[in-house]
Amino acid sequence: LTRQLRQAAVGRGSADFSGVRSVAIIGGGVAGLQTANLLRKSGYGVTIFEKSGDVGGVWRENYAGFGLQVPRELYQFPGFPWPKDKTWEKFPKGEQVQEYILRYAEAFDLKPLCKFNTSVVQLSPNASARGWAVEYLEDGAAAATTEPFDFVVVATGMYSTTPHFPVARGASDFAGKVIHSSSFTDAQQAAGKRVVVVGGGKSAVDCSVAAAKQGVSSTLLTRAAHWPVPRYLLNLVPFQWGTYSRFGHSTLQAHHKEPACFSWLHSTCAPMKWIWWRTVEVMFRAQFRLSGSQVPSSPIEHDVFTGGQILNYEFRDMLRANKAGYQVGEIDRFEKDGLVLRDGSRLQADLVVYATGFAKSYDM
Repeated sequence: LTRQLRQAAVGRGSADFSGVRSVAIIGGGVAGLQTANLLRKSGYGVTIFEKSGDVGGVWRENYAGFGLQVPRELYQFPGFPWPKDKTWEKFPKGEQVQEYILRYAEAFDLKPLCKFNTSVVQLSPNASARGWAVEYLEDGAAAATTEPFDFVVVATGMYSTTPHFPVARGASDFAGKVIHSSSFTDAQQAAGKRVVVVGGGKSAVDCSVAAAKQGVSSTLLTRAAHWPVPRYLLNLVPFQWGTYSRFGHSTLQAHHKEPACFSWLHSTCAPMKWIWWRTVEVMFRAQFRLSGSQVPSSPIEHDVFTGGQILNYEFRDMLRANKAGYQVGEIDRFEKDGLVLRDGSRLQADLVVYATGFAKSYDM
């Protein structure tokens, strides 16, 4: 954005941003803070509208046990590495990520730019001049306030609103509780309960592990098995050296138009790529000790971009110790004491957690 504005100011951009002086940023998460920092450094007046009481976005509060699935050095602000004055986990939990974000905000004095506990009600383009009228409502205020800005950045992300919550029929007959993973913020919610976690992604695995530590039982129910990716390939090589490397990417199917020479090379090497990915599947099956219904039917080179997750061995070890359960199936309906699956089998439950992600929405 800064580059686009600069280019426009010197006449090289496709649009004229030379008159931009004030910028409203909606959302005080990772994207909003970084955008605010860069724009302010470039001389723009910035205001961040944040509906909660602090910065951090999804890292401020989320489901029990959430954290990074990549090493911390792959998740940091440009020019602001993780501070060396304390010991951080290699794969930090959510609380540590939030602390890092707070340090970034404090290091660049970004909090004074924020209007906390403030919801943006409406954006209206100015009728007589360039820019937007931002209507916002502060908590406790009797009426909304409208303020003009030359430019607006929507940095609300995909996970701030609209949980995907496909509750099966008969939920009103269920004697227990049905919640979305975004509301499962404390593992104590599972204490003394038989828990079923619905979903197949990382959040589902994390919630299942958290529930198993506190509940009477915890079962992960998924419609299809997905390939888990170990943090270390063969327990030796950091996964990013394979998945985030040029070699790893070169073995994937091309999803864009390529020159004829590259298409020929991909076609010629197709058998070798197939052998490579089948070898990876054998390796991951061995590392996670997958068997039976836990073995995905989808090839890993396809599944890893739609349902795969980077995991440690905690869930694997809980399964082997019978401290957690795993079942492939679909819910047909709720009944008083649990779930009835499409195949007629039943799962008893006191708490059902839908770890089914979010609808893609950038609503404010």
